Amino acid sequence: MISAAQLRAARGLLDWTRAELAKAAGISPETIKNIEHGTFKPQEATAAAIERAFAIHGVEFTDYEGVRLHSSPVVIFDGVEGFKKFMDDVYEAACDKAAAEGGNKPICVSNVDDKLFVEHLGNYADVHVERMNKIQNIKVRVLTGEKDYYTAPNSYYIEYRWSGVDGIVTVPFYVYGDKFAVILFTEHGAPKIVVISSPLVAKAYREQFDILWRNARKVK
Repeated sequence: MISAAQLRAARGLLDWTRAELAKAAGISPETIKNIEHGTFKPQEATAAAIERAFAIHGVEFTDYEGVRLHSSPVVIFDGVEGFKKFMDDVYEAACDKAAAEGGNKPICVSNVDDKLFVEHLGNYADVHVERMNKIQNIKVRVLTGEKDYYTAPNSYYIEYRWSGVDGIVTVPFYVYGDKFAVILFTEHGAPKIVVISSPLVAKAYREQFDILWRNARKVK
């Protein structure tokens, strides 16, 4: 469980105010204040939201009430909670004007099965879709397998196309902001997402995606 000292230290690493942390975690500044003063013990869901907010900005909590910055450009999100952190990271990138239509950093998704997203995220899939729908001018481009008719429910911000490579198994990936992510699903195991923070890698995969997108079939 996050301690008051860890929370203060983590905010200090990012030079965040309580209001900034509250906004990133989706909770109230008063809750942050009470945790730091030791008058409130956060519930599991609240602690998880705080950890996700810090994780997507490169801060992690360690043993013995420690905190540290990620030193590696590669971050791995494991399991359902890791999956939620990843979606928070995508949302953060989507809020940047560069991700809007006409921007130079559109969000590109290849060979992702939205059924698996809904299955593993549960109710958090609805949370993510709802907040993405509220972002102005955002359009996420998704390449799927030939004649894949499943779409994430109410995801009006997504444009789908069929890649035309039905039967060819490729690893799902995301390109968002300056990051490239590979998503691994196993039949019975939890999802694992490997994220590389690199403007050069993100640019290269966007260019590759653009070629595939132009040659893909539009889905009505």
